[in-house]
Amino acid sequence: MACEAIEIRILDYLENQLSVADRQEVETHLAGCADCRTFARQLQLLDTALSVCVKAPALSADFEQRLEKRIRGVSGFLSETERAERKRALEAEFEAGQARIGRGTFGFEALLRRLTWPVLAAVSGWLAWRITLALTAHVTAQTLDGLDPHLLPWLVAGIVCLAVGLAELLPRVEA
Repeated sequence: MACEAIEIRILDYLENQLSVADRQEVETHLAGCADCRTFARQLQLLDTALSVCVKAPALSADFEQRLEKRIRGVSGFLSETERAERKRALEAEFEAGQARIGRGTFGFEALLRRLTWPVLAAVSGWLAWRITLALTAHVTAQTLDGLDPHLLPWLVAGIVCLAVGLAELLPRVEA
């Protein structure tokens, strides 16, 4: 077994809290692992030092009676008004927490606002790359008469994306 798994169980081993099979497993590991034996010895020394230095306070003679009386005095039932108020407070706390971590309802509009620029840039870049060479030849000739009909939709789409991108870039004046 790995040392990490044994180290977790050493304290239970030292306090005789393990089953017979688990205890045997820890003892077998300790017999073959010097590091874990050292760790177990250190825990024993620490436990001994703490038991000498730190004394548990003594409980008063009537402690158990007072505890039982207090337990019986606490009612586990809430009135309907108290339950409604507690429910309202928990719902408000939940909503505030959701707002704080930004995990409210899924905002499709917010997602679109965040993706507009990257999508427009990607589409415009791809369209520009796709039609640049063919368009350059036609623009150089200063005519669109011999333009390949397959390129025209790409050209229109590129212009539309560019226009939308520029419209997003320019500040809006709200009335």
